[in-house]
Amino acid sequence: MAGVLVMCSRGKESRAVKEALDVLGRYGDKLYPSQDNDASEDSNDEELDLEASIAKEVAALKKPASKKRYSNITTATDCVAFIRINPPVNPSKVVHHMLTELKETQKYMTRYISRFLPVEKTCNAHLSDIEATAKALFEPHFSQKDSEGNLISRKFAVACRVRNCTKIDRMSIINALAATVGPGHKVDLQEPELTIIAEVCKTVCMLSVVDDFNELKKYNVESILGSNKKSETPVPAAAAAATASSTKEAEVEADKNVETNESS
Repeated sequence: MAGVLVMCSRGKESRAVKEALDVLGRYGDKLYPSQDNDASEDSNDEELDLEASIAKEVAALKKPASKKRYSNITTATDCVAFIRINPPVNPSKVVHHMLTELKETQKYMTRYISRFLPVEKTCNAHLSDIEATAKALFEPHFSQKDSEGNLISRKFAVACRVRNCTKIDRMSIINALAATVGPGHKVDLQEPELTIIAEVCKTVCMLSVVDDFNELKKYNVESILGSNKKSETPVPAAAAAATASSTKEAEVEADKNVETNESS
């Protein structure tokens, strides 16, 4: 199952879901236009007689309903929602495109969502399942070769968080994923070319491999906003101090929410 994890403030989950369905739908359908032939089929209706037209409508009603591209899947975890996305839409490409545009335009696209994390594969939160799933996921990213047949070395990092799960710990997952990448590649936490995301919610582990994780502020919407702004006028010292104080308080409050969430 693929999709996007959506982070929000406690109590705002339902609003964040509606917001996510809207924004992901807009960007997803823009990158992956629906292959709908209804328009071309309707254009031929005038050539059919009444009997044939009715028969065509009945046949259309009997067709199985197509799967929704985007749907909400409950996580039973505070501050976290999951939007399932069906093929051909690629969650990682949609989120990367969306956040890159956000960085360039600096225009709010959401009100309740603080972070989007793409999910390419899911599995049970057991090390053996995680390793097997990761092996299949990593293949196209870490097995590329140059024109002479030599392995292209990639710098990578692992970003992992465990919520509401006591059967597996964060470092075990990080070590297992790093080992699964295999030899010939290098861990680089500061400037990774690729970042492996592992998110565990209760009994489910969600995995993805993404680009520009550090450049796009760990896919945090609030952090991206303002990243391109350059003040043209000096900021008074008092105002700067007040802003720094407010930012610090917000960071502390966010950390408290995360700690409470992970320990619950």
